[in-house]
Amino acid sequence: MPVTEIALLPLKADLDLESGDAKSAWDETLATLAKQPGLKTLFWGRQIENKDVLMMVIDWDSVDAHKTFMASPSYQPFLSTLDTHILSSAPTLFHISFPSTPSPLTPLSAPVTECINAYFPPSQSEDEYDTSFNTFRSKCGEIPNVEADGLVGGWAEEKATHEKLGEGVEGKLFAAFVGWPSVEAHMAFRKSEEFGKIIGYLRTGVKGLNVFHVAFKQKK
Repeated sequence: MPVTEIALLPLKADLDLESGDAKSAWDETLATLAKQPGLKTLFWGRQIENKDVLMMVIDWDSVDAHKTFMASPSYQPFLSTLDTHILSSAPTLFHISFPSTPSPLTPLSAPVTECINAYFPPSQSEDEYDTSFNTFRSKCGEIPNVEADGLVGGWAEEKATHEKLGEGVEGKLFAAFVGWPSVEAHMAFRKSEEFGKIIGYLRTGVKGLNVFHVAFKQKK
């Protein structure tokens, strides 16, 4: 079953990925990933709000395809390159099973992507929130002249922690992507009367919420 790996990479301070050793290391990292069997697409980009965090979104044929890479001889050198030249601390990884439609490629290919990580208590019904999220998406699509391009979301396979859930509580994570022409377009929509009428569908049951923007690049 296809799965999307999401990786949040804390970068060394003021890291320049466009020149020098860091560029060479990052190019090597992307090249190693791109040639792995079972990898379908690879997007990456730094958070606009925090340039010291980079996000990777990788579509695999299955979780097993990712695990095969992690068990391969090339994986430890891959990690060593990241640790030496790129990372300031350990990355955060999780896997999302997005619905087959709409495609995550649409929001990821937009000029700017709104990235949403919503955290829920372990008792949260996934079906109930799926219904609420789908209602938000359909109502958003009915708003005239809305500039959002694609809205997808899905549940993480791994348990998640967040300070709003409480210390030691392992809850659930729902990740979503929304494509926009610009950060300003998203901010304008958030201030609109129409958004105020439907935001409750998106936030129902949510205990912790992280929202940021990335201008993704695709490794081809």
